[in-house]
Amino acid sequence: MHNVVLAVLVVLVSAASVVWAGDSGMIHSPVRLDTPDELAQLRASNPDHYARAERLIRAANALCPPAAPKLEQADADRRNAACGLLLWTSNPPKREISFTLDGIRYAARVAITADPPKVLRAVTESAGR
Repeated sequence: MHNVVLAVLVVLVSAASVVWAGDSGMIHSPVRLDTPDELAQLRASNPDHYARAERLIRAANALCPPAAPKLEQADADRRNAACGLLLWTSNPPKREISFTLDGIRYAARVAITADPPKVLRAVTESAGR
């Protein structure tokens, strides 16, 4: 009997905390802007966010340079942006950029072309060593 009362109490407290927290306590995934279709959908639904997001995505080379993943803050939108630490080894390499516009989180994987890959000559050790 004691276990049943305890179980009911736990369920009630859990339910009350979910109702009390509401949506404000939940973490929402960012809106992805990786493909042209996703950008077109944003353009149709929110032209202002589309224009601001497009500007941030175009500035990814300046915001997320390959050598140093730190952010240069130049305007209000850029202050809400962050660069991922990982550099995807695709061709061209890509980095995650995320930003918040009017309380909505967005994220995109963007090509980083500021430091293009270079062909290097392979170095071999001499056979006589």
